[in-house]
Amino acid sequence: MFHARILLMKNTKVLGVDIGNVIINRRNYVPKTNHIDQEAYAPFQPTENVFESLHTLVKYFGGKVFLISKCSKGAEAQILNWLTFHDFYSRTGIDKQNIFFVRERNEKNRACIELGITHFIDDRLEVLSYMTESTPYLYLFEPNQHEVDMYKTFLPNVTVLNGWTDAIQKIIFNIE
Repeated sequence: MFHARILLMKNTKVLGVDIGNVIINRRNYVPKTNHIDQEAYAPFQPTENVFESLHTLVKYFGGKVFLISKCSKGAEAQILNWLTFHDFYSRTGIDKQNIFFVRERNEKNRACIELGITHFIDDRLEVLSYMTESTPYLYLFEPNQHEVDMYKTFLPNVTVLNGWTDAIQKIIFNIE
Protein backbone atom coordinates (compact mmCIF):
# COMPACT_ATOMS: atom_id res chain seq x y z
CA MET A 1 0.00 0.00 0.00
CA PHE A 2 2.78 2.44 0.94
CA HIS A 3 4.65 1.81 -2.33
CA ALA A 4 1.48 2.37 -4.36
CA ARG A 5 1.00 5.72 -2.62
CA ILE A 6 4.58 6.77 -3.44
CA LEU A 7 4.07 5.72 -7.06
CA LEU A 8 0.82 7.70 -7.23
CA MET A 9 2.57 10.74 -5.78
CA LYS A 10 5.39 10.44 -8.31
CA ASN A 11 2.89 10.39 -11.18
CA THR A 12 0.84 13.29 -9.84
CA LYS A 13 1.25 16.60 -11.62
CA VAL A 14 0.80 19.71 -9.49
CA LEU A 15 0.97 23.26 -10.86
CA GLY A 16 2.17 26.31 -8.96
CA VAL A 17 1.60 29.81 -10.32
CA ASP A 18 2.94 33.18 -9.23
CA ILE A 19 0.45 36.06 -9.05
CA GLY A 20 2.24 39.35 -9.83
CA ASN A 21 2.85 39.86 -13.57
CA VAL A 22 1.60 36.34 -14.24
CA ILE A 23 -2.05 36.70 -13.17
CA ILE A 24 -2.22 40.37 -12.18
CA ASN A 25 -0.55 42.52 -14.83
CA ARG A 26 1.59 45.20 -13.14
CA ARG A 27 4.13 45.51 -15.95
CA ASN A 28 3.57 49.08 -17.11
CA TYR A 29 2.45 50.48 -13.78
CA VAL A 30 4.51 53.18 -12.09
CA PRO A 31 3.70 53.29 -8.37
CA LYS A 32 3.33 56.59 -6.53
CA THR A 33 5.68 55.25 -3.83
CA ASN A 34 8.60 52.85 -3.74
CA HIS A 35 6.36 50.14 -2.31
CA ILE A 36 3.71 48.73 -4.59
CA ASP A 37 2.18 47.09 -1.48
CA GLN A 38 0.91 50.51 -0.42
CA GLU A 39 -0.93 51.00 -3.69
CA ALA A 40 -4.40 49.64 -4.28
CA TYR A 41 -4.42 46.67 -6.64
CA ALA A 42 -7.71 47.80 -8.19
CA PRO A 43 -6.14 49.55 -11.23
CA PHE A 44 -4.25 46.44 -12.31
CA GLN A 45 -5.71 44.43 -15.16
CA PRO A 46 -5.63 40.65 -15.50
CA THR A 47 -2.92 39.29 -17.75
CA GLU A 48 -4.34 38.55 -21.20
CA ASN A 49 -6.11 35.14 -21.43
CA VAL A 50 -5.29 34.29 -17.80
CA PHE A 51 -8.76 33.16 -16.69
CA GLU A 52 -9.44 30.86 -19.63
CA SER A 53 -5.93 29.44 -19.55
CA LEU A 54 -5.96 28.74 -15.83
CA HIS A 55 -9.38 27.11 -16.20
CA THR A 56 -7.88 24.80 -18.84
CA LEU A 57 -4.84 24.08 -16.65
CA VAL A 58 -7.02 23.31 -13.62
CA LYS A 59 -8.72 20.61 -15.70
CA TYR A 60 -5.39 19.30 -17.01
CA PHE A 61 -3.87 19.14 -13.50
CA GLY A 62 -7.01 17.59 -12.00
CA GLY A 63 -7.64 20.59 -9.77
CA LYS A 64 -4.12 20.52 -8.32
CA VAL A 65 -3.25 24.16 -8.97
CA PHE A 66 -1.83 26.46 -6.29
CA LEU A 67 -0.99 30.16 -6.30
CA ILE A 68 2.24 31.05 -4.51
CA SER A 69 3.09 34.72 -4.24
CA LYS A 70 5.77 36.76 -2.52
CA CYS A 71 4.32 39.90 -0.97
CA SER A 72 4.03 41.83 2.28
CA LYS A 73 1.29 41.11 4.80
CA GLY A 74 -0.40 44.36 3.74
CA ALA A 75 -0.50 43.35 0.09
CA GLU A 76 -2.11 39.97 0.84
CA ALA A 77 -5.53 41.47 1.54
CA GLN A 78 -5.34 43.66 -1.57
CA ILE A 79 -4.43 40.67 -3.76
CA LEU A 80 -7.24 38.60 -2.28
CA ASN A 81 -9.65 41.51 -2.90
CA TRP A 82 -8.45 41.74 -6.51
CA LEU A 83 -9.04 38.01 -7.01
CA THR A 84 -12.53 38.27 -5.54
CA PHE A 85 -13.37 41.42 -7.54
CA HIS A 86 -12.40 39.65 -10.78
CA ASP A 87 -14.42 36.52 -9.86
CA PHE A 88 -11.15 34.62 -10.13
CA TYR A 89 -12.18 31.48 -8.27
CA SER A 90 -15.26 30.66 -10.32
CA ARG A 91 -13.63 31.72 -13.61
CA THR A 92 -10.58 29.50 -13.09
CA GLY A 93 -11.77 26.72 -10.79
CA ILE A 94 -8.89 27.34 -8.38
CA ASP A 95 -9.89 26.81 -4.75
CA LYS A 96 -9.52 29.75 -2.34
CA GLN A 97 -7.64 27.41 -0.01
CA ASN A 98 -4.94 26.94 -2.67
CA ILE A 99 -3.37 30.38 -2.22
CA PHE A 100 -0.13 30.77 -0.30
CA PHE A 101 1.92 33.86 0.48
CA VAL A 102 5.62 34.06 1.36
CA ARG A 103 7.73 37.03 2.41
CA GLU A 104 10.94 36.30 0.49
CA ARG A 105 11.37 35.07 -3.09
CA ASN A 106 13.50 32.08 -2.08
CA GLU A 107 10.68 30.87 0.22
CA LYS A 108 8.63 29.91 -2.84
CA ASN A 109 10.91 26.89 -3.21
CA ARG A 110 10.03 25.60 0.25
CA ALA A 111 6.32 26.12 -0.47
CA CYS A 112 6.66 24.18 -3.73
CA ILE A 113 8.38 21.29 -1.97
CA GLU A 114 5.73 21.17 0.76
CA LEU A 115 2.88 21.27 -1.79
CA GLY A 116 4.49 18.73 -4.13
CA ILE A 117 4.63 21.19 -7.02
CA THR A 118 5.95 19.58 -10.22
CA HIS A 119 5.39 22.55 -12.57
CA PHE A 120 5.88 26.21 -11.60
CA ILE A 121 5.23 29.43 -13.53
CA ASP A 122 6.89 32.70 -12.45
CA ASP A 123 7.94 35.90 -14.19
CA ARG A 124 11.26 36.04 -12.31
CA LEU A 125 14.22 33.87 -13.25
CA GLU A 126 15.66 34.58 -9.80
CA VAL A 127 12.71 32.78 -8.18
CA LEU A 128 13.03 29.83 -10.55
CA SER A 129 16.78 29.63 -9.84
CA TYR A 130 15.96 28.51 -6.29
CA MET A 131 13.84 25.63 -7.64
CA THR A 132 16.12 24.01 -10.20
CA GLU A 133 16.79 20.95 -8.04
CA SER A 134 13.32 20.57 -6.50
CA THR A 135 10.76 21.32 -9.22
CA PRO A 136 11.08 19.37 -12.48
CA TYR A 137 9.27 21.78 -14.83
CA LEU A 138 9.99 25.48 -14.53
CA TYR A 139 8.36 28.13 -16.72
CA LEU A 140 9.51 31.72 -17.08
CA PHE A 141 6.50 33.89 -17.95
CA GLU A 142 7.09 36.92 -20.20
CA PRO A 143 10.55 37.58 -18.76
CA ASN A 144 12.16 40.94 -18.16
CA GLN A 145 15.41 41.00 -20.16
CA HIS A 146 17.37 42.88 -17.48
CA GLU A 147 16.49 40.27 -14.87
CA VAL A 148 17.26 37.43 -17.30
CA ASP A 149 20.70 38.94 -17.91
CA MET A 150 21.36 38.88 -14.15
CA TYR A 151 20.38 35.20 -13.76
CA LYS A 152 21.13 33.89 -17.26
CA THR A 153 23.07 30.86 -16.00
CA PHE A 154 19.70 29.39 -14.95
CA LEU A 155 17.99 30.01 -18.31
CA PRO A 156 18.75 26.47 -19.64
CA ASN A 157 16.69 25.08 -16.72
CA VAL A 158 13.46 26.83 -17.70
CA THR A 159 10.99 27.05 -20.55
CA VAL A 160 10.14 30.60 -21.58
CA LEU A 161 6.43 31.37 -21.95
CA ASN A 162 5.35 34.29 -24.11
CA GLY A 163 1.87 34.65 -22.64
CA TRP A 164 -0.92 32.33 -21.57
CA THR A 165 -1.66 30.93 -25.03
CA ASP A 166 1.98 29.89 -25.26
CA ALA A 167 1.73 28.41 -21.75
CA ILE A 168 -1.10 26.11 -22.79
CA GLN A 169 0.83 24.98 -25.87
CA LYS A 170 4.04 24.26 -23.96
CA ILE A 171 2.63 22.83 -20.74
CA ILE A 172 -0.18 20.65 -22.08
CA PHE A 173 0.94 19.87 -25.62
CA ASN A 174 4.74 20.18 -25.17
CA ILE A 175 4.93 22.31 -28.30
CA GLU A 176 8.05 24.46 -28.40
